[in-house]
Amino acid sequence: MRYLLALLLLSSTALSQSVTQTQTLVTIGKVWGFLKYYHPQLATGKVDWDGQLIQLIDESPAIHSKADLSARILNWIDKLGPVEPCSRCSLPDSTCFSQNLDLSWLADSALFSPALRQRLTFIAANPNQHPNHYVRWDPFRNRLAFSEAKYATMALPSVSYRLLGLFRYWNIIEYFHPTKYAMAQPWHQVLTQFVPRFQQATDTLSYQHVLQQLISAIHDGHAELVIPPAYRLPWTKPFLFPPFDYRLLNDSLLVTGYLNDSLSRLDDIRRGDRLIRIGDSLVTELIDQRAPNYSGSNRSALIRQILPVLLTGSQPVVQIDLIRDGQRLRKTVHRYRFERFGYRPPLSVHAKTIPSTIGYIDLGTLQVSEVKQVMEQYRNRQGIIFDVRSYPKGTFQRICDYLNPVPKGFALYTKPDLSSPGLFRWSEVQYVGRNNADYYRGKVAILCDSRTQSAAESTCMALRTAPQAKIIGTQSAGANGDVSHVVFPGGYQTRFSGRGVYTLNGQLILGPGVPIDIDATPSAADYLLGADRTLQAAIDWIGQ
Repeated sequence: MRYLLALLLLSSTALSQSVTQTQTLVTIGKVWGFLKYYHPQLATGKVDWDGQLIQLIDESPAIHSKADLSARILNWIDKLGPVEPCSRCSLPDSTCFSQNLDLSWLADSALFSPALRQRLTFIAANPNQHPNHYVRWDPFRNRLAFSEAKYATMALPSVSYRLLGLFRYWNIIEYFHPTKYAMAQPWHQVLTQFVPRFQQATDTLSYQHVLQQLISAIHDGHAELVIPPAYRLPWTKPFLFPPFDYRLLNDSLLVTGYLNDSLSRLDDIRRGDRLIRIGDSLVTELIDQRAPNYSGSNRSALIRQILPVLLTGSQPVVQIDLIRDGQRLRKTVHRYRFERFGYRPPLSVHAKTIPSTIGYIDLGTLQVSEVKQVMEQYRNRQGIIFDVRSYPKGTFQRICDYLNPVPKGFALYTKPDLSSPGLFRWSEVQYVGRNNADYYRGKVAILCDSRTQSAAESTCMALRTAPQAKIIGTQSAGANGDVSHVVFPGGYQTRFSGRGVYTLNGQLILGPGVPIDIDATPSAADYLLGADRTLQAAIDWIGQ
């Protein structure tokens, strides 16, 4: 009895404690999204749920304690009407993927009153089982479709509508992103971080910046911010480039060539120099500073996007520190408009380097109608190299008909379970190939790097089913799975990977990328000689 009284006293004391405005808004946003996808009355779309959120956000400064917050939310729920027990609802079974689902916060005794906890957990146990106005599965495009108001005339939405956009997006990722469980930063922390940022985004440019930073926080290479043309602000500062080319090598930038050799000589920049500091920042620090403005599923994908503009800026000069012949030097580098260089990229040399015993196919150019001809052409070659370092044209199903003696499984997918938002269901194994006694018996080398993204990654996985196949190269982009689209107030749009993609043994692709069988990370010598280390590794393996 004394123990029970002590618990009641502790609960009462916790609820009497004050609550910050950020805590209040975070809680309102989470409960609003939970009810949006779980409460049967809201699923009908007949309640102006956006409008009710705006009203509660506007009233939130008057909420000073956790008890007051619980009372406001409980009153909010009561107005929606009762929830009937769900006779069709069942516990997750073996077809469920449940790592994404975490509703434990609904029973937080340090934040919610007993009555509110009981109400929230009851709704969670008896979720809506009818179509939901706000989200549906599009079977033709194999993705989620969300029904949301655009508020398209708001170039800069008011603070309440900015928070509405934040809560909308956060809850969509919370319940429908297939690999939320694998994000480096717990998703609930992101909401707490971004509430004040959205409040402080008081001009159009800062609003656009905070949207991009939020989108980047999901670490999904499919994510990007699409700004309505009417709200695209002109870039008034010059965009200037150094006169040399470079590659990232460990923690430094290796100068590999010149965009303009005369201008590079003026600054005494030489091939083989290794830049270690730009301005006041180390190379890795500069990458980290720019990372929140880009979307990438892994470090390799981020660097692919950041590297071309890492040394750009609006100032015509920048100080750099470099290593040359073991000595550290400081140089002043001038930057120019790119068109001044008169630069022309070198032509590909693949045809000159590949032995006649090996076939080479660039899947970025191969059409479905050309598969039969090229596979017949290479049927007696010792090996075939499939270059998947550019986006393919939907050819892997047809190619795999020639590579396998029997149908082979290559991937598993997860699909959102809309009857229990946050749960996903495993698909059946995805197969490629056919019964073919005359299949190709040579080696199959699949080239991969950070440019290998989305359908290209599925292509790698499918081709890897061939009896003698290896994926060769470096980490792929890790952005696979059909995309779903989200709209923010102001008509700003983004997207995310809507289905989880896994190998047959359960290895996640979204984020880590496809499994690499033979690593082919380029060396400094490779970069300086212009050698294609991945291609050469494939040639060497086939020749073994």
